Amino acid sequence: MDIWNWVEKLQDDLGEAGQAQSAQLLTRLTDEVCELRLDRVDALLPEARALGKTLGNPWLDVFVGHWDMRNRVGNRLEGESALGDAVALFERAHRADTVECPQSICVTQDLAACYGNIDGPGWVPERIEVCEETLARIDPSWACFQCLSCEKADALLDDGNSQGALDYLDVQAGTVLAHGGKVYDSFPEMRIKILLASGRAAEALVLIDARQAEVDAEGDYEPANCTIPRKLSRAWALAQLGRDEEALESLVPWNQLSPNYRRMWAHTVVLLVRNAPERNSWDLGRRLSATLAHYAAVGAHRFVIEIAGLCVDMALQRGAVWTARRHLALAREHLGSLRQDRGASEAVAAMAARIDAAPGAAALPVPAEGLLDWLVEQGEQGDGRDPEREAQWLLQGVEQRPDDAAMLDVAASALNACGAEDDAIALLWAFVERHGHEDAPPAYSLMGLLVQRGDQAGLDRLAQHYQARVPVFALWCQAQMAHKLSDWPALEQASSALLALSPQSHGARNLLAMALMALQRFQDAAAQYRHLTEVLDEPRSAHWDHMTAASAAGDWAAVRGSAAAIGMELESTEGPVEESFGWVIIRCADGGEPIEYYARRTGPVTARIVENAPANRRQRVNDWVVFDAELVHPAPEDEQERERFMPTYAEVHLLQGGGYAGSWLVDGVHPGEDAWTAFSDAVEARGWKLWTHSPDDYQLTDAQGDDAPLPGVLFTLAQPLEQPPLDLHRFLLEATAHWPHRLCWLRLAEACGQDEQRHVDVIERYGL
Repeated sequence: MDIWNWVEKLQDDLGEAGQAQSAQLLTRLTDEVCELRLDRVDALLPEARALGKTLGNPWLDVFVGHWDMRNRVGNRLEGESALGDAVALFERAHRADTVECPQSICVTQDLAACYGNIDGPGWVPERIEVCEETLARIDPSWACFQCLSCEKADALLDDGNSQGALDYLDVQAGTVLAHGGKVYDSFPEMRIKILLASGRAAEALVLIDARQAEVDAEGDYEPANCTIPRKLSRAWALAQLGRDEEALESLVPWNQLSPNYRRMWAHTVVLLVRNAPERNSWDLGRRLSATLAHYAAVGAHRFVIEIAGLCVDMALQRGAVWTARRHLALAREHLGSLRQDRGASEAVAAMAARIDAAPGAAALPVPAEGLLDWLVEQGEQGDGRDPEREAQWLLQGVEQRPDDAAMLDVAASALNACGAEDDAIALLWAFVERHGHEDAPPAYSLMGLLVQRGDQAGLDRLAQHYQARVPVFALWCQAQMAHKLSDWPALEQASSALLALSPQSHGARNLLAMALMALQRFQDAAAQYRHLTEVLDEPRSAHWDHMTAASAAGDWAAVRGSAAAIGMELESTEGPVEESFGWVIIRCADGGEPIEYYARRTGPVTARIVENAPANRRQRVNDWVVFDAELVHPAPEDEQERERFMPTYAEVHLLQGGGYAGSWLVDGVHPGEDAWTAFSDAVEARGWKLWTHSPDDYQLTDAQGDDAPLPGVLFTLAQPLEQPPLDLHRFLLEATAHWPHRLCWLRLAEACGQDEQRHVDVIERYGL
């Protein structure tokens, strides 16, 4: 059974009803989950849920809920935090109006996986039972059969029966083949996981390399949820085999990993630092600590204890006993949340024993009053600062000098750098509560940490603490949180109040200008930035911001004034600034998702977009936009790369719409340079926009020819809004009539009610 058939049918129906964006939404949702773009999934979910309600389609509710769980339980490795939603979705999926939905089977997998995240060994019987019950009522040829088989194998692995899990997969694979099905990647990937977890790295490596060879031979695209775990598995296998340098080459950087893969990463790096302690840095400890903190936050209790054991060993190897004790405390905290102990208490006791056997914290190297200067001096003489090593001294110094604001502030900074954010906040609160009469540096550090974690209650408490005696600081708390939440009216109010109390505050004025820009009160924002250009010692950045606001307001004289102030020469002396400044890329927002277009820069911070939008996007070609002068991507340091670098800027405001309707996609064999030039000239003469999207090496094969590759061309055309698409369709028929090979513009033909079969034939003939 094709469990996706009903989804594809729904998408076709939406497309035919003129809701192509809604149809594309479902594909985007699943793609983003598979590409491990967690935040993008979160952004798409409200729209996807709303679509289900609009259509009144209960199956769609289940589909969207399943992919939400794939992102949360799968990518984020959520446990207790997702259990309520996973159970509710399971119950919803098994009601009369959804029980026949193929994704109701997938929801069973989601629930089993959620229990596995909470306490895999503790929930083994229930996980096996729910998998077996569902497997018994579905056909082995379904893809779901393999997913659920892997869930059961995973439960057997958690039960300590790795060989039984491998044998079970063999049986299930045979059943799939006997029913005419195909064994997918999930089976070999689960075998690899089992082998690695049971210390059979050599066997796992053979499977990994064989699968990679198959992928390379097939040449098909693989999403991140296939490529990343295979690379990590290879790194872990190589590390287990003592082939450390090869393992390092295969190891995926921590910041490219979603939380579900950081567990394997942690096991790998622990092996790599045992043989090379110099790799065990405080920064590596910070990343492991962040992994541990995430698992704790989402209620993945067994994983907390498992990773805490690794973190303790790493911390002790670095001599950071205070860090090891933090990890031990977290493990103890989650011990009571396990369904069954199954050796967890013994593991935690062993951690405690290793910590107790370790040397205590080193004594202060100098008297506490000279510690800060000594640390700075050591950092200048050595290889930089080590906040984890320094924290143990700084905490001793704070104990001796609790009212030393500078020392306490540095100590909190060191704790935070090491991932001990809660400890840092507690230390800062203790100081703040003793010093409510002054807004010393620790108060600002505390404000920054509370804003960073979005702690509105904590920030309100801090503002209230200073409201009576230091009202300016209380307003800063309000302004910073408003900025964090993009609450622009609140930011305007708070920053205006700040300026009333402290007219010389450049920071408050800058925040006010930012709020006014977001509220599209560009002339008012320009006035604030102009004031900054007059009072700042280094006004260059303020001039750029002023030009952005003034351009959006259409105040071209003000733009010219700031341009002259920073040494930028403009050709024109009056009227709109629209000159030739070369090529740039403009990053726009479409439905909350960034999309970039080539553009011609027309002024200091203005550009006209020249690239057609994709066929399923809002048209932006010929739009005249204002952009932020700060680069989206920094220029490369290499001089040769810098020469080829094209700057990307973020759109701030649309000055003037381009006046073009949506793009129509055309695909097929390139007609040759002369024919293409004549075609392009004819398009331009009609005032239409043409943009080629295919790379130079785009090739097609004619199924009715000799299999020789043919140069292809993939392009879009856009017409002015008032012109009917039928004019474009007729033009394409006439202009390409004498080309050696027909082209395809199926969607345009459909929209015009014209013959579609000729385009379907082209698709089949050339494999478009």
